Formats: sequence, structure tokens, C-alpha cells
Amino acid sequence: MVRFLVRRFALGALVMAVLSFVSWIVFAGSLNPLWEYWNDPRVPEAVAAAKRAHLSDPVLVRYWLWLKGLFEGQGLGRTVYADIPVGPLVGSALVRSLELVAASIVLVVVLSVVVGTLSARHRGSPLDLGLRTFSYTAWATPGFLLALLLYEGGIALNRHWRSYPLAVAGPPTGAGDWVQHMTLPALAVALGFVGVYGRYLRTSLIAELGEQYAVVARAKGLSDRRVVFRHVLRLALVPLATALALDFGMFFTATIAADWVFALNGLASVFVTGTYGLGDPFIIEAIVLVSAGMVVVAGILGELACAWLDPRIRLV
Repeated sequence: MVRFLVRRFALGALVMAVLSFVSWIVFAGSLNPLWEYWNDPRVPEAVAAAKRAHLSDPVLVRYWLWLKGLFEGQGLGRTVYADIPVGPLVGSALVRSLELVAASIVLVVVLSVVVGTLSARHRGSPLDLGLRTFSYTAWATPGFLLALLLYEGGIALNRHWRSYPLAVAGPPTGAGDWVQHMTLPALAVALGFVGVYGRYLRTSLIAELGEQYAVVARAKGLSDRRVVFRHVLRLALVPLATALALDFGMFFTATIAADWVFALNGLASVFVTGTYGLGDPFIIEAIVLVSAGMVVVAGILGELACAWLDPRIRLV
């Protein structure tokens, strides 16, 4: 276990190092935040910002200065426009995005188990056909469109239902209204993934139900429900856990649309619509790094989950 974790984290660190260099060359070399904030980069404020952020230096020199500051305790740098630390700005947005990702994954797992199990147990029936139709439709619908549909639906229900329990837009202001503000965005992210993961689980369940251990269990008198939930489902969840770990980056991408539509003040608010994120290489670099770090950690956790679900899997 220890050797596995050391190897995975070392590989993840190498990937993040390469990604930080490439992303800096691409973004810092092509974006000029001065033009985003000032119409004339020769005004005193723009000149001072360019000097403070070393925007006139070569790209490689700027990368070295940023990297050296990272290891000297200066954090992820400071914004070009407001000269405020990037770390707290991106960190608070990351927490909100991770909350949305976590809520979405919970919904994906629960709904996929329901859809996949019902479809597998009643395969060939009208219920199976209806659930598969729902899966194909949900997966084929763009996440941005799902978010807009739920947003407009929430507004319509608010107009006609005064005690509507779900908030349509805005970040939660406390633990009490977290569910109110996160349900619709999480559902917007989860529905498309339920479409594909429900089908994964259905196929995996059908395959496991044909294995010898499941056939013997039914021959001993166990009902289909007990066979599925006590024996088959755990092994059928292995491909689902693997897919979730591999697609963690897609969850991050999907949350951008939901975050923007429902105004949750997550990473999309900083990266796409935020005051400080327009063309700022320090903010973009921070978002790339924290996103890559989350994907690396999710991959490791996915492998650990697969090994826990199926003891036959060896961690190497």
C-alpha cells in the first residue's frame, strides 16, 4: 500500500510539474491582462502592474520567478489587477466547486444504482426500455442546456409555488440552506452522467448475474433481489468506481456550466466571469494546478475504492 501511494503521488507530482510549465508557456505567452483591464497599457496603473508582475520579462523568466516564489512561501502569486494573493481567491472558489462535485457524485452513484439495478432486473421490459431511453436522452443533452432547463424550471416553479423549497441562484450562506442552493446545480451536473453510468452498471450487473456464483446462489433458493444486493452489486460497482475516477476531470468541466448558470461563486466565477480572472496568468495557472491536483487525487482514490470493492485487485 505504501509503495503504491508513493509511486502514484510521485507520478502525479511529475504530471503537475509538466502541466504547470506547459500551461504557463501557453497562457502567459499568449495573454496580456493589461489590455483586459486598461484600454491603454501606458497609463500609470498599467505600467505599475506590468512592473510588479514582471510582464515585460521573457516567459521563461516569469515562470522561474513564479516557481521560485512558490517554493519560497509566496504562494501562487498575486493578481495583476488588484495585487491580492491568488491562493485565497482560488481556494475559496475551489471549495465551492468541490462541494458541487461531491454533491453531484453522490447523486450520480445513487441514481445510477437505481437506474442500473431496475433496468438489469427487468431487462427487456417496458421499464427497462423507458430507463434506457432516459439514459440515452440524458447523456446526449449538453450539460449547459440541462443547467439552463433546471434554472428556468426553478424560476417557473418559484412563480407559481410560494413555498418552493429550492433556491434557483446564488451561493449558500450557511449550512442550513446548503441543500436548497446545491440541489439544482448538482442535479444539472449529475443527470448527464447518470445516463452513461446507469448503462455501465446495467451491463455490468447483467454480466455478473450470468457468473457461476450468482447462478449457484439462485439455485440455492436466494431471491433475485438478495442475489443482486448481497452478492452481485458490489462487484458490478467496480467498473463504475473506475469510470468515476477517470472522469473526475469531466465532473470539474461540467461544474463550470452549472456554477456559471446558478451563480455559485465557484471556479467558473473566478475563471470565466470574475473580476480578477480575465487573462491573468497567475489565476489561470492556479486553477490549472488545483484542478490537476484534484484529478490526480481522485484517480488514486478510485484505485483504492476498486481494490476495496474487489479484493482480487492488487495495487501495484
